[in-house]
Amino acid sequence: MVFRLPHPRDHNLWRRPPTMPGVSLPATTAVPMAFIHRPSPSVTQSGPGRKQWVLEFEPTDPPFPHPVMGWAGSADPFAHIQVSFPDLDSAVSFAERHGWRFQVEGPPKRKVASKSYMDNLKYGLAEAIKISKQ
Repeated sequence: MVFRLPHPRDHNLWRRPPTMPGVSLPATTAVPMAFIHRPSPSVTQSGPGRKQWVLEFEPTDPPFPHPVMGWAGSADPFAHIQVSFPDLDSAVSFAERHGWRFQVEGPPKRKVASKSYMDNLKYGLAEAIKISKQ
């Protein structure tokens, strides 16, 4: 799902050549698309989730297994980069300042769970009573 920004951002045009992450040098290779998103909450937690926005790059090379050690390696220099921001505006301005193409993905949908065990049975019990009276 693509998330609409609350204000126009000049159609995400590049103002200068993109720079490499971590340095102010111009990029020698094409910088892949950056994705700005809010990570989903951990499955072991019942809280509403994380508040931070994260900027990650699209993978350009698939990982390959190392024949001796077994770990997954990659020739992608952007694979390990993950930058966190407190809000969406700071993440977008950071990507624009570096001249990176980006896409904003909205926060994940959240299911609202019933509050108690009684709430699960309340409506089913009322329907069962109506059926038994008929």
